[in-house]
Amino acid sequence: MKRYTVIALLLIFQLSLFAAPVNPAQVTISLTTRVPEYLVHGFLKTTEGSQVIVSSTEVDDAFNTSGASFTYAIQTNVSIPLKVTATVSPFNLQYAPTSYQVGIDKIYVQESEAAILSEAPVDSTSGTYNLVEFTPNASGMATYAYTLTVLANQTQVQNAPSGAYESTVSIGITPNN
Repeated sequence: MKRYTVIALLLIFQLSLFAAPVNPAQVTISLTTRVPEYLVHGFLKTTEGSQVIVSSTEVDDAFNTSGASFTYAIQTNVSIPLKVTATVSPFNLQYAPTSYQVGIDKIYVQESEAAILSEAPVDSTSGTYNLVEFTPNASGMATYAYTLTVLANQTQVQNAPSGAYESTVSIGITPNN
């Protein structure tokens, strides 16, 4: 009988090791996340059927009387006021023994195809062009595109020696506080 009692006690002891607790404690987890701020700006190009914002591009025939046009875009999910400015160098004659420059007459900004071209004002202190001031109004990710047209001084173009000319447009974006 002692043997059965010992076996029964051992069996009860082993079963108690694998048994679930009678009243388990409740556990919880709190899941949180954050959407990071995103802002990319550059020149809008169509590559293989999709639009891509690139950091540099080239425009040919920049001396035509209609000017050199390209699309500038901002893709962002922030909703703070932004200011877009441009510094534009004159067209410099390349690969020539003597230097020659053709100045920039105007820069035009067009917000959409239906919008009227508006001339970008020049900051008299810094010499930069004030292209756009706006506050993104879409919730989530949105792309804002503008057509910019750089018009060379046509009188200087008519008097310019033949050769290749190059101008650089540098565009910056800052919070407009």
